[in-house]
Amino acid sequence: LFDFIPLIFVYFIDIDPMSGLVNRLVMLSRMDEEKRNTPFEKFSLSDAVADTVSEFTDLAAYHEKMLSCELSEGILLYGCEAEIRQLIAILLDNAVKYCDAGGEIYVQLKQKKRPILLISNHYKDVGKLQLDRLFERFYRADPARTSGSDFGIGLSIAHSIVAHHHGEISALQEGSDRISFRIRL
Repeated sequence: LFDFIPLIFVYFIDIDPMSGLVNRLVMLSRMDEEKRNTPFEKFSLSDAVADTVSEFTDLAAYHEKMLSCELSEGILLYGCEAEIRQLIAILLDNAVKYCDAGGEIYVQLKQKKRPILLISNHYKDVGKLQLDRLFERFYRADPARTSGSDFGIGLSIAHSIVAHHHGEISALQEGSDRISFRIRL
């Protein structure tokens, strides 16, 4: 039955929510340590984003949300590919969870001086959010729209991954009904 679930979703599926929380907290603690032993190598960021987006296409469709992307090809990054893929998966999982019913999730990757990744989705209550708090541990902007296994640490992990890569991540309101996460790597 679960043969179709891509490996990337294993991070998000917890049979025992408490063990999942503990595992993610341990991961976050390790990420916060000064010296991390994750190997950095040059890899195709374009391919990593494209692969991860394709992993989420069916999930978005299942939840009746449209997932579209605009990716520049040939963008390379020196970093930890596994962490970057996890970052993209966290942000896409978040977008699928919080996107309004029938809404659109949009992913864009382009090269400026540094690679810029933008993940945005429709969210009619974006004006009620405290965008500056979204990356805090255990902060959940809308507890009513989350499952029992969501503890509000995914965006903290995303923030830590971006910091480890000497990048910047920010949450932005676009218009009255869209939220965007902009990552500069």
